[in-house]
Amino acid sequence: MTGQTQNSSDDVEGVVSAGTLDLCSHFAQGSFTPDGLRKLAVLRSRSDGVNKRVSYRPQELAKRLGEKKVAELMRRIETGESVRSLARELRVANSALTRMLRAQGTTVTKRKVNDATARQMAAEYEAGATMRELEMKFGLSHGAVHRALHRVGIEPRAQAPRTS
Repeated sequence: MTGQTQNSSDDVEGVVSAGTLDLCSHFAQGSFTPDGLRKLAVLRSRSDGVNKRVSYRPQELAKRLGEKKVAELMRRIETGESVRSLARELRVANSALTRMLRAQGTTVTKRKVNDATARQMAAEYEAGATMRELEMKFGLSHGAVHRALHRVGIEPRAQAPRTS
């Protein structure tokens, strides 16, 4: 059945669909993108006279949040709050929030730990504190703690073996 289309009562009126086997087959040429899938759909005349194409528009985070919320987020970033904490509060991905803030013209940088704090973290880590404890105490991401410890010459301890 490869290469054939199948019309059934499940097909949307006005659209010819590719067979499931065609779409899922490992023999299919190339990967399917949203544009490629759109090209598979062939418009036909509909009985109600509506024949317009449906355009795909991904939801932009800035539009979903609104101008006031975006302005507030930009202000909070400029006062030193982390993207990670704001993303957690908004329940969105860090990368999506970072991309939106950069598109709005805000400079988003990785949080850098000063030398005194890095030395304090190193002393606590050598005294037995875990990375997670340091993250929680200093309000930093795992990466920020790791970079700070590495900068002052501390190698991470080996991880405990996982039990199944």
